[in-house]
Parts: sequence; structure tokens; C-alpha cells
Amino acid sequence: MAGRAGVVLVAEASSGRLLAHHGLEAAAKRLVSPGSTVKPFVLTALLESGRAGRLACEARVRLAGRRLDCTHPAPAAPLEPASALAYSCNSYFVRMAVRLDPAGLAAALRRAGLASRTGLAEAEAVGTVRNAASLEELQLQALGEAAVEVTPLGLLAAYRQLALRRAKNDARLAPVFEGLEGATAYGSGQLARPPGLTVAGKTGTSASRDRGWTHAWFAGYAPAAAPEIVVVVFLEQGRGGADAAPVAGAIFAEWGESRTARRDRREVTVRLHWLTPSPDAKVVCLPLEEYVAAVLAGESSVFASEEAQKAMAVAARTYAVRHLGRHRAEGFDFCDTTHCQDLRLAALTDRLRAATEATEGELLWYEGSPALTYYHRHCAGTTEAAHRVWPGIRAPYLVQQSDTFCTGSGRDEWHSRAGREELRQALRLAGIKLAAGPLTVEVIRRTPSGRAEELRVSGARVSAAAFHLAVGRALGWDVVRSNLYEVTESSGGPAFRGYGSGHGVGLCQAGAARRGEQGHNYRQILAFYYPGTALGVGARGFAWTRMGGERVEVWSTRPQEDRSLVALADRLTSEAERRAGFAIGFRPRLRVYPSVAAYRDATGEPGWIAASTSGQTVRLQPLRVLRSRGPLEATLLHEMLHLAVDSRAHPNTPPWFREGLVLYLANPAERAASPVRAPDRALAQPASEAEMRQAYRSAQARVRALVDRHGRDAAMVWLERGLPGFAASQPPDQRRQ
Repeated sequence: MAGRAGVVLVAEASSGRLLAHHGLEAAAKRLVSPGSTVKPFVLTALLESGRAGRLACEARVRLAGRRLDCTHPAPAAPLEPASALAYSCNSYFVRMAVRLDPAGLAAALRRAGLASRTGLAEAEAVGTVRNAASLEELQLQALGEAAVEVTPLGLLAAYRQLALRRAKNDARLAPVFEGLEGATAYGSGQLARPPGLTVAGKTGTSASRDRGWTHAWFAGYAPAAAPEIVVVVFLEQGRGGADAAPVAGAIFAEWGESRTARRDRREVTVRLHWLTPSPDAKVVCLPLEEYVAAVLAGESSVFASEEAQKAMAVAARTYAVRHLGRHRAEGFDFCDTTHCQDLRLAALTDRLRAATEATEGELLWYEGSPALTYYHRHCAGTTEAAHRVWPGIRAPYLVQQSDTFCTGSGRDEWHSRAGREELRQALRLAGIKLAAGPLTVEVIRRTPSGRAEELRVSGARVSAAAFHLAVGRALGWDVVRSNLYEVTESSGGPAFRGYGSGHGVGLCQAGAARRGEQGHNYRQILAFYYPGTALGVGARGFAWTRMGGERVEVWSTRPQEDRSLVALADRLTSEAERRAGFAIGFRPRLRVYPSVAAYRDATGEPGWIAASTSGQTVRLQPLRVLRSRGPLEATLLHEMLHLAVDSRAHPNTPPWFREGLVLYLANPAERAASPVRAPDRALAQPASEAEMRQAYRSAQARVRALVDRHGRDAAMVWLERGLPGFAASQPPDQRRQ
């Protein structure tokens, strides 16, 4: 909200549960005219009474001494109900309202929930609707300007009811649903629809009763065809399309990115050995959450604490996402053994599924990528740093630290002995060459945690990790349960006395279980064992550094590498303003992600889109990647021009015009070839890099043709006031005609 006065509400469509909110007290008490957000309910009344029809827009509307003219492009034919709603055509709704009697319209608005008291979430929502006293007031009521007031919570409840009817595919309201989708596709709500997500919604601008400004509204739901969330934005000052819609768009974008992350990783393939060893192994495809629950059955079914189970669910899920495709060369993602994660489908219980569902989609992140969430059974009081076990790993969150919780019942002491010839054979199978003669084992170097790091085996230097792996694979994991041991020689062979179980890196299951029993929640458990990581369903955990310039601010996780971007961005901001002919009315923010994967996870963009804008922010892949794809200056100028153009664009400006104008301003002398016109969808949701580039060429050619015919000044006026009818993108039903 950036300090603006108003309310934001986000609710789960199915239950009405509030997922997020800003200004909740005002949401339940602030009664304001809803403006055009009331039109879906007016159209519902017309449809249910059989009075909806086609009308030609007359554009000019005068009521009660007020000018309420239509601002949408002039349509080429009479408007169908869906297009009238999408365009928010005041002329249509004013003339259609006279087909309804005052009591009938008021009753319909009450049925929609605009005048009810409801126990939605934490507060009650109140709205007022009265019967219009005159024909003129009836027409103003149809525009949400008289005889109806609603709180943000009340409007949320009403739009939630629309979302539920959309989920049930209520055929009677098909034009309403189509119109709400059209409003965000080509109407005044375009800024509420982020790339990659379909949104249905309506903007509204209503006059303040006692102040000289207007209130701004947006209300809608997503995804449009199968609603999962409902969003309402109310700003004390502003306009619906220009001010409230972008706030909603940022919310939908954030939610859509996390939803995409969950969707894209929802299935894994696992090779199952029903009887081990068995030639009857087969590969199955499992939903990710089912896989995680089955891992809990194999790895932590004995945990008494639900919070510890949740912590394990997050660790297992993150491990799976990070290592997805570990057995890709063999045709599957994971095996069902401890080589990957111990999987036991037959042992699944409702309790394990509940722990999985309670953390659905949650991962641990570090610098925007899923963390390495190693875990083990018992650390014997001290965890191990990852690089001590696997020298190639650099994970600052996998550190050595004291864990007193796991030793509540002792250090898990163990004893074992291995025959000399058995050990020699195990090491030979692992490719470790030993000198001839009696086999001896001696610890010659330990890690700071006290674990064996290097051994001398019959004169040969062998890493303790390699020794542990070789012995475990050949003789079983009970012979050397951990690397925290002493070894002595005996007549039967080396004798081991040790503590704990497993490599000691990351989450100690014994400690986590005890922490859960002592009242720690799963977030606290994860924070202890993976310090510095961030928990969330979307990319998290970036350690951002802010670098301020004269005109911009640059946020980077690697400031030493990205510092040069500040001066360049300052200069190109001024250059973009010079080319556009107007100032960018805010301080642009540039965010440089540390890797392509981090950029992709955080923005939802495919890896072949090097940079993108969202609101007042330019999101960039690492500079070294950008430079490898072409001149960095050209890429950055393109994005700064987008900030300028998008900040001045009329809500009805189609994507092709905005993109084409940016390309024209970047290269005024360039004349693009005129390929087959690409669909507007290809700009918002390109299926491939080739399709995106074709869409760019098409947009550039279309704008160039308009500039050649009408001049640059005309194009810049159209940007702010909307395209004239001959150049505007028409909605689907108009194109069919």
C-alpha cells in the first residue's frame, strides 16, 4: 500500500477465510458508494429477470447535473451484456436500469449481499441498500453512485458469492463471468491481471460525499474459471483502473507465483522395490504431497510431536524439490531407499497426511533457491558442518552447532566390530586401493565437532566419509553408524565405539522430536537446524543490499558485482524520460537476482525472459547472464522505457500498443518487418522465446505504421487517453462480428 490510506482484503474463495489484510478495522466500518463494482450485480438482476439485451453505446451520460460519460473505445456494434460489463459502459447500464423497478433492483442488490450483516472472518460487514426514490436515482444506483453503500468486507462477501457461482458454472450468469474476465483482459481492470494468471474482476471509481476527490475500488477473483482467492482493494483517494487495479495486480502476481511454484512441482516419479531385493521394481508417478507423506512414513513415523512431523515434511519436500531428477538418467526422479529418501507408501496414515497438508507447498529457501535440507537420525549432541562431510558443498546454513535436545536420553552410544577381510572387500568394491598385509584402521584427523575426517587404512589415507559409505553399502549401515567414533584393534578386526547415527548434517531427528515435545513449533525447529534460510511457498531468503543512486535504487545479493548498475540505471532513466517526453513519476527500483533459477522462481518468468517489469520494479537476471545475451544498456533502456510508458498508459491501452511503443521509442529509426499479426496473448503468456519475439515484431510493426500515418505526437496522446476506435483492440465478440 506504500502508505496510502485504504483497505486490502484477500480471502480464500471456498471458505471465506481471510488470508491477508490491511486496514481490517476500516474494512468493517467504512461505508462508501461502490461505483462500478456494483455493475455485475445489476447485470445479474437484468439476467435473472430476463431483461438484459443489446444496446448501442451513446457515450454521453448526464445525471443529476453530473457528467458520467463513457471512457471506453467506441465499439463497432451494439454491446452485448458481457462486453458492456467488460467496458463498464455507463450508457448501457443507465439505459438498462429503467427496465427494472426500484424495489426489484434494490432486492437484487440485497440478495447479492451488499446490504447484509455477515460473520465473515474476524469482523462483520455492513452494507446499505434502499429503494431509489426517482428514475434518476435508480439510474445512479445502477452505476453505484446513489442509494447503495458498502464496506470493503461487504463487497468481499458479495464477490465471493459470485466466485462460488462461477465455480459451479452457473449458466444463468455466464455473461457476468465473461464480462468480469473481459474487464481485466481489455477493460479498465487490465492492471489487475498479471502475466500467466487469468483474473475476473471489476474496477470502480466513486465520488466522495464530502470531499473533493474520488474513491478507488477493485474487486475480483482468480483464477477466473476456477476461483481460489477473492481480492478487494479500496483506496480513499484515486481511480479504480489507475490506482486500485495495480495494487490488486501485485497481490494476484505474488499469489500466482507461489501457486505456479506448487503446481510445477506437484508430481515426482519414484522407482519402487516392493520386495527388496526384487526384480519386480517399477516406476510410479506420485503427487509431490503424497510423496512427502510417504517419506514421513519411512523417516519419522515414530515422532510423537506434530510440530516435529511438520518440520520433517518441509525438510523432505525441500529435499525433493532441490534434488528433483536425481535418477533422471535411469528414467525416474527418486528411488525409494535411503539413497534418496526412505519411502513407505504402505505405511501412510492420516496423521502423516495431516502433517503434510498443514505445510503444503512450503519450502526452505536460501538466496532464492530451495535449500539443501539434509537430515539424520541422531547427532549425539553436536551437528556437523556440511563441507566437512562433502567438501564441494558451500551451504552457510549447514553449520556445526551444539544440540542439547537430542541428548536428553543419552548420546545414542553404539559398538560394532568388522572382520578384516570383510572390510578389505568392502573397500575394494568402492575402488579404494590398500597395501598388502594385515588391515588396520586409525583416525588421523578429526573435524571440530569431534567426528573422524580422515583415516589411515593399512597405510593408505582415506576420507572418513568414503570409508563410511563403502562400509555401509557393502556390510550394512549398522557397522559404522556415524563418523563420531573411536577405533581400536582387536583379534577379530577393528572395533568401533561411537555415538549418534548418520552424517550429522542439518536436522537431527532425535533433537527435532524432542524440541517438538517441549513446545517448539515447526518454524522454530527449522530455524535452528537451517539458520539463515527462509520458509515460504515462493522464492525467499535473499540477503538484499540496497544501493541508492540519484534517480534509482538497486537491490542486489552481490553488491560488489552489481554496483556498476547504479550509475548506468541513473543515466538510462533520464534517457527514457527524454525519449518519452515526460518524467517517470516515481523512483524506479531494480532487483538483480543471483541466478537464473532464483529469477525464475521469484518472478514466475521463464528463463529465456532476461528482464521484466512489475509495478515500479525492474527484475533482472544476473548481469553476467544479461551481458552474454547482448548489450546490457539496450536491455535496461527497454525496461526503463516500460516503466515510463506503463506509468502513463490509459487502462484500456492494449498490451501490443504499449510494447510496440516501447520498441519504437528505443529504436525510432528501425523499421520492423510486418509478420503475421501475433495474438495479444503471446505478449502476456508467450509459449516460447520464438513466439515472444514474433509478438514483439508484430507490435513494433503495428505501432510504426500508426506513427508513420498519424505522427509520434498522436501516438503519445493515445497512450494517455486511450486508442481511438480504428486502432483499438476489440473484445472477442466484436472481432467475430
